[in-house]
Amino acid sequence: MKHEPCPDTLHKAPAIQQFSGVVGRSIQRATHSSIRLRKASWDRLQPVLEDARKAVALTDDDTIRRVLVHNPDIARLIHDRRTDADIGLFAYLPLNARGAMAIVSGGLDGAAPDTDLICRPDEAPTAVYTWLVHAPGNLARAINAIFACVDELAPEGCPLFSRAVNPHSQRLQRRMGFRPAQDRYPGAPEWLIMTEPGGSASREDRPSGQKIEVRCVRTIDEFMQVATVRSSVYIAEQLCRYEEEFDGNDFCGTQFLGLVDGDAAGCARLRYFGGFAKLERIAVRPQYRTSNLAAELMRTAIEHCRRKGFRKIYGHARHDLIPYYQRFGCQPAPGRPPFSFANIEYQEMTLDLEPHQDAIDIDSDPLILIRQEGYWEDLGPLELSIAASTNEQHEAVQQNIRRFRG
Repeated sequence: MKHEPCPDTLHKAPAIQQFSGVVGRSIQRATHSSIRLRKASWDRLQPVLEDARKAVALTDDDTIRRVLVHNPDIARLIHDRRTDADIGLFAYLPLNARGAMAIVSGGLDGAAPDTDLICRPDEAPTAVYTWLVHAPGNLARAINAIFACVDELAPEGCPLFSRAVNPHSQRLQRRMGFRPAQDRYPGAPEWLIMTEPGGSASREDRPSGQKIEVRCVRTIDEFMQVATVRSSVYIAEQLCRYEEEFDGNDFCGTQFLGLVDGDAAGCARLRYFGGFAKLERIAVRPQYRTSNLAAELMRTAIEHCRRKGFRKIYGHARHDLIPYYQRFGCQPAPGRPPFSFANIEYQEMTLDLEPHQDAIDIDSDPLILIRQEGYWEDLGPLELSIAASTNEQHEAVQQNIRRFRG
């Protein structure tokens, strides 16, 4: 996490700009704005908090002070240097990996946040939650500096989560590119909205007309499409040997096929062990790397593991891709040094999960347990055959059973 050199320093354009579109332009404009964010003592924060309480419900002072002791950087006064006046307050929660998982699963209590989920000043956040923005009559002017602050907190990129407390805030944040978090994380609370790095937050940044789909592989034809993607990425680009890429493990796990406008564009693989699932072989063809397919593959695989009841995902990340995986809550495995295979250095990564509320277990309906992998909401072939069977077929089966027994 970066810190301002002194309280009066304006946010400068970051070296690595994580956002594009409307948000990115706001960050660029912040350099020329008269609005700045500055840290302040409790004595200066308290009157602004009291003013905010007249408009919105806030948590008590003891809770705020407790969080500030954990990380004193999280509350910034919004200051107008032209009038030398404090015109509002921006408070945020820089979330670690556990915190990022908690907010998308509804486990973060904004009224009494658990400091174990919040980064300390010297830690880079996995996600940032807008705890409070109070700038009556000046929100539109302050938004540029707020986005620039987030960009400095995590220059490698991280999601920004928020909540619209009134219709004006809702309209403004929608224009800035925020959208329901449930679009990305199906289990997220209805009130949670978000924007992401890399230009995926704004509609104007999305490739026009692209349809992205991720499905569990069920047919030989779908697996051949997966094999084609992996060949074009790993064998052609990384010069892997055939036996390195097709390692004999393709028929003991779950394959995911990613499609962009119906074309085989990406893939991923899950394999299952006693206490964890291993996510691997994530690949996207070069012409589709500006799409959201890679993120969709990650989200689908994570949700698949949650539905199967797993509490941990394990994987190997190329060193340059570690920040990308951290956006999803993955963290380097503690005490585990980098290692190499196929001439590339990797870092072991882990992700702690909360199982899905409808996770499949031994007490699940037996007919659900025999449905096709990843399609547990759909009737399976055996259920459909039960519905389509006739009395004559039933009697013929019973006759065969009696004959075989005889």
